[in-house]
Amino acid sequence: MRRHDKSEDAEVKPENKKQEIITAALDWLIAIAVGVLVGIVMVIFVVQRDNVYGDSMVPTLRSGYIVMTDKVSTYFNNFDRGDIVILDGEDMEGYNHEEYLIKRIVGLPGETVRIADGHVYIREAGAADFYILDEPYLPEGIETYVMNWGLERGYDEITLGENEYYCLGDNRPVSNDSRNLGPFTDDRIKGIAFIIIYPFNAISFL
Repeated sequence: MRRHDKSEDAEVKPENKKQEIITAALDWLIAIAVGVLVGIVMVIFVVQRDNVYGDSMVPTLRSGYIVMTDKVSTYFNNFDRGDIVILDGEDMEGYNHEEYLIKRIVGLPGETVRIADGHVYIREAGAADFYILDEPYLPEGIETYVMNWGLERGYDEITLGENEYYCLGDNRPVSNDSRNLGPFTDDRIKGIAFIIIYPFNAISFL
């Protein structure tokens, strides 16, 4: 039987232990830095968090709600009817706030939007007739009208340009939207809200 010689035991020299600790620390720092960088890229180019203020989107969104917003669609102008969008109203006549607006797209480029008899009517590009827009997200009994300000500017019936969208709040009686401000150009759309993340009992996809 071979005699065990303690001198043969594997040993780690103190300087090697120090090197291992430094290497492990650097690995953690690199991982953290990459995570932070990915987070920054996500916030700048992919998604962002937006807080809802005011009641213009009730009952879909209420003041104090927090939503996550898709920014990728803005690079391709990929917007659909029904999308809830973040809008920059800076310098638009009738809007004097710094905060972005949050509204719903109801009219698309090339379409004619008519608001009459409490309804939103759409005539698609190239079509001869209007149809009443089905809006199941509206509170029961809510009708849509245009105030005098919008009537004077022709926002009760307007044909949208190739880069224009007609956007309304779900809470029609209180919302300041395309009925007063006119259509929003695509460069004013900063994102599409796709999920409510707060309050927790309201978490849902939009």
